[in-house]
Amino acid sequence: MRYATVFLAFALCAAAQDREPKRFFQMTEAEIAATLKDLHDHNPSLQTRIEALSELFIGTPYRLGPLGEGDGGEFDREPLVGFKEADCTTLVEQVTALSLKPDLEDAIRTLQRIRYRKGKISYKERNHFPEIDWVPNNIAAGYVKDITRDAAGDKTATARKLISKKNWYANKTLDDIQGFAQASVEEKQKRLERLKTLGKGFKDENASVPYAPIDIIPEILEKIPSGTIANVVREDKPDIPVLISHQVLIITKDNAQYVRHASSSGKMVEDVLLRDYLSRYAASSWKLLGLNLNQVLDRPLTSAYK
Repeated sequence: MRYATVFLAFALCAAAQDREPKRFFQMTEAEIAATLKDLHDHNPSLQTRIEALSELFIGTPYRLGPLGEGDGGEFDREPLVGFKEADCTTLVEQVTALSLKPDLEDAIRTLQRIRYRKGKISYKERNHFPEIDWVPNNIAAGYVKDITRDAAGDKTATARKLISKKNWYANKTLDDIQGFAQASVEEKQKRLERLKTLGKGFKDENASVPYAPIDIIPEILEKIPSGTIANVVREDKPDIPVLISHQVLIITKDNAQYVRHASSSGKMVEDVLLRDYLSRYAASSWKLLGLNLNQVLDRPLTSAYK
């Protein structure tokens, strides 16, 4: 009888695993399109769509820079769209686009407007820097709004840094010329030189990022809506070109807040309790200051893209 009970438990466990939903990285394009429409049909609120759609990315393998400008890209020919891999920013971008549009083709067009300033597909116009590109450009386009002060109130702090795109471009290497597996080293070197030349046209910019300090996060959790995009703000270090080191989603489930993100250490998209996630930074030499918070908006494009 004991063995029969063990077998039954094993069978029930296997059946439960069989009922696990397929994730986007396991689906065909047609399956993704059908799943997207179904999720919109059954989740009328943007918040629940973000929760449900982002859950279907869990387990997606991590790779830095999985998307580029497609076959016509001058410097990066990784695909314009892809669901097989993700990094922190492409996860946030794709969840946002899919949550806003029930039709896959419309969602893909929206994705390009989120990834690129005014939707113009080129390496130069890609929102590379969260501080001076991704956040301000998507606020201007009407896709997100900064809710940091709504949550943190008068305890909101501000991180500042002089961002040098020119130096960032100057430090590019052949490894940054992506999607040219069949190209000769000479051809890639020429593209690299053109990329560095492109960078010379950028002026340094002062970034100013509001953030909720790390020590007040536990007391403001109820003011952070599920589905919020959180940008991880670090102290200014001269040898690091950014203030924001990571982009994540904050998801509420089982009466707790989780960070849902593409993890370079875990090598996939995963959920981690927010308190556990923040504690990982305690011993970091690059100090964590807090979180910049952005809410996705369910509204038409502003004149920025008309």
